Amino acid sequence: MSGADDELGAVLGDVVAGLREASRAPALSAAAGRGGDVVWAGAVGAPAGAGTDGGPTPEHAFRIGSITKPMVAVAVMRLVEEGKVALHDPIGAHLPDAPAVDATLAELLSHTSGLPAEPAGAWWERAGGSTWEQIVASDLPRLVAPGTRYHYSNVGFAVLGRLVEVARGRSWDEVLRDELWVPLGMTATGRVPVGPHVRGYAVHPHADLVHDEPVADYLAMGPAGELWSTPSDLVRFGMWLACHDTLGAVGDAVLPVPARRLMTAPRVVVDEPGVAWTGTYGLGVRVRKDLIDLPGEGPVPVRTVGHSGSVPGFTADLRVDAGSGDAVAVIGSSTGGFGDGTGLLAALRGVRPDVGHAGVGRGPVVDGSEEVTEGASEGLAEGRQPGGQPGAGGGVGAGLPELTGTWYWGPVPFTLRAEGDRLVLAGAAGGRATEFVPGTPGTWVGVTAGYWQGETFRPVEREGRVVALDVGTFCFTRSPYAPEVEIPGGHDGVGWHAL
Repeated sequence: MSGADDELGAVLGDVVAGLREASRAPALSAAAGRGGDVVWAGAVGAPAGAGTDGGPTPEHAFRIGSITKPMVAVAVMRLVEEGKVALHDPIGAHLPDAPAVDATLAELLSHTSGLPAEPAGAWWERAGGSTWEQIVASDLPRLVAPGTRYHYSNVGFAVLGRLVEVARGRSWDEVLRDELWVPLGMTATGRVPVGPHVRGYAVHPHADLVHDEPVADYLAMGPAGELWSTPSDLVRFGMWLACHDTLGAVGDAVLPVPARRLMTAPRVVVDEPGVAWTGTYGLGVRVRKDLIDLPGEGPVPVRTVGHSGSVPGFTADLRVDAGSGDAVAVIGSSTGGFGDGTGLLAALRGVRPDVGHAGVGRGPVVDGSEEVTEGASEGLAEGRQPGGQPGAGGGVGAGLPELTGTWYWGPVPFTLRAEGDRLVLAGAAGGRATEFVPGTPGTWVGVTAGYWQGETFRPVEREGRVVALDVGTFCFTRSPYAPEVEIPGGHDGVGWHAL
């Protein structure tokens, strides 16, 4: 780099370094794009793992979680363009054994199918996914009728991945390799790492310690979030998706501009309790109104398209300014997350942002993990101790005081309090809160909008004592990955340790 490029690289590098310092992520990698080209990439962190001695480079791959979803959506849209399927088709017309046979492809793509967020069984992102036959046999409940409301569903994208496999006669990732990654030059993207890669960790919220996270086989759940990639590959994908690429006929051959614009058009509002309506969802794509702080202007609304991602050990964010085509991608090797890419996007606009603003936390996607704010997005609340105190009062909480207080989803703290006959589970640092009302004996059901609306909350007992919470299959414990509790996916063999 030289001249203006040197200045841009210095600014963006400082933002990434600040994000890593604030989040304590072992490794953080980022890239920025403008005018259809990747204009900067950088990485910071501890030794990358996987047999390497040095720190991460921009060529090291990370798991990207739910950023897998818009890529699978492209494969579905290609089937639509070819006339093999239609967006208004019920999925049962193509997969008679699918859950939610009456939900349309468009409803599955926009998370309005009524399917639950997760498959049956243990926390699959850590313990491993289900086969298609297991998904079918589990007879998943329908939380609402199709088209009723947005409810993030990893299961829905497992169904879409199965559709791609049946229609093409080969695995969904082979389809993406041939039809998307190779044409767009995404050489570092794959279902398994295709080059150097980093290890994912949980970072203890109150000590300089880490806990290895397993890399589970997601099986039929893979289309919901199994891919590995680099920020540079994600920026290439994002600029193309937002129709700001320079690929011309090659890009149109993957998917023409009208189809990409259809994917990035808002279809449903993402309704989170206590949060302004700034997020929407298209066809496999998040569409947001981000507020970016610019000196002298204050918060400036910027419409962005992209996705976030979260799986144990990794979080990721891809955002493209829909107007200018400026694109950023950030990926970290920490379950607790680093915030999002808005600070990097502000820096790309020529302004050095306030790092504290750039590191705003998210609540679990998780992308849904959003996938988030994922898990949202599918995403995660920042790993800091919550300031609130456990609730008190009558109703359920008065009878079950052992349920209230601080619980940890992996390393991320949440507070559970009782309000009358309801239980309220709230993320730290302003993360999402979900209210649960009594359901069948010994369970509660989420009743407020958000990731856990309609999902089931179950205390897990051992020898007459509550040792964990099962919230929509996610495992919460009294301390981060409490050693006395059976954790889906297992414990690090050496426990919490220095990196």
